[in-house]
Order: sequence, then C-alpha cells, then structure tokens
Amino acid sequence: MIVDGRVSKIVLASIRNNIYKVFITVNSPIKFIAGQFVMVTINGKKCPFSIANCPTKNHEIELHIGSSNRYCSLDIIEYFVDALVEEVAIELDAPHGNAWLRSESNNPLLLIAGGTGLSYINSILTNCLNRNIPQDIYLYWGVKDSSLLYEDEELLNLSLNNKNFHYIPVIEDKSEEWIGRKGTVLDAVMEDFTDLTYFDIYVCGPFMMAKTAKEKLIEEKKAKSEQMFADAFAYV
Repeated sequence: MIVDGRVSKIVLASIRNNIYKVFITVNSPIKFIAGQFVMVTINGKKCPFSIANCPTKNHEIELHIGSSNRYCSLDIIEYFVDALVEEVAIELDAPHGNAWLRSESNNPLLLIAGGTGLSYINSILTNCLNRNIPQDIYLYWGVKDSSLLYEDEELLNLSLNNKNFHYIPVIEDKSEEWIGRKGTVLDAVMEDFTDLTYFDIYVCGPFMMAKTAKEKLIEEKKAKSEQMFADAFAYV
C-alpha cells in the first residue's frame, strides 16, 4: 500500500558516525509484520529501508539511516532533513519483504545483525519482548568499532530486564581496548553454538555477511535452511 507521511523527528544516533534515526508519521496506519521493510521514494527512486519499530506502533515508522559510504548516507539524510524542515509529504510503499518474524514458532531465536542491519532485528526483538515469549533470544550485533554500537546501552538494559534475552556485541577492531568480543559477528556465533537445528535464525547486514552466514551455519552448525530468514537470501 502507498501512503503519505511526514518526517516528525530526526535523531543523531552516533555522534562520531553518520547514523541517524528518522521518524515518519503516516497518514494511514501501515499494517506490517516485524521484519518487513518500506520503500521510500527519494528523488524519484524507490529506496528500501528496514522498519525498526514494533508493528503495534503503526502510525509512526522508525528508520535507521547509516552506511559505510559516508556520502551515500549523507545524501539520504539530507533528503529527510529537507522534508522535515520544509514540512513536505513523502511517499512510502509498504509492507515488503518475506523475512518477517514467524511468530507461531516456539523455537529459540538467533538474531544476527551487521551495522544498521540492527533496524530489522530491532523490530523483531521488540515484538518478541512485548509479547513476552518464553523462548531464549540471542542477539549478536557486529560492527567495526564500539563507536558504532549506537543502541548498546538500550540493548544491555533489555538483557538485564529480560532473562531470556542474551545480547552479544562484537567489534572487528582488535586494536581497540574493549572488554567484549572481538572479531566478526559470524565468528562469535560459530564459537558459541554447536547445534542450531531447532533455532529460527534471522540475519540482516551486508550481503556477503548474510550469504556466508547461511552457508556456514547450515554446513557446520546444522541450521535448517527453512528456518533461516533474510531478505538477502532471495539473491543467494
């Protein structure tokens, strides 16, 4: 469905990096499932963005904007800033994507995020915690360095307040003074699990990360292809 919306707020999520949260109030509620994405028309081109909020908040859409390509993300955020300042309507097309949360499943969840792929994971996580699901939820979030962990404090608090939620941040910069896990996010998952047969696995991040995760977790950790979900898998 196509709806109009207006940018209501933009939050700088990481002061050292080009990561922003954009909040869009829509004229009509968007019915979506956690894990789906929205297409936003930017300068005549439809661009996909994962919806970061829980489906129960369907009058407002939260997007996380960031990219390893600084100029790319700045061009995008400039569009949203202009829309906010000028109070102009923007066009959204939603919902899209097949990697949505299978809420009928009773399997434990393994959530793997790379960078701002956390936005997709955040929608799924928030929905699960709001429904008080009893099964364990493991979130592995991989970034280049700790300054990119823009939701670290909030996720840590959620893990302290929900006994079934386990949060594991991983940074790639081995030279940084960091008391947590180092290396790639996939390396951390491979180290921590021996058998993923009964897990539902959701992945969002760079294409090659998702591709490698699917291959290695199936081949080496007994993950089931039909229980692995990522929009990138449609191209693998």
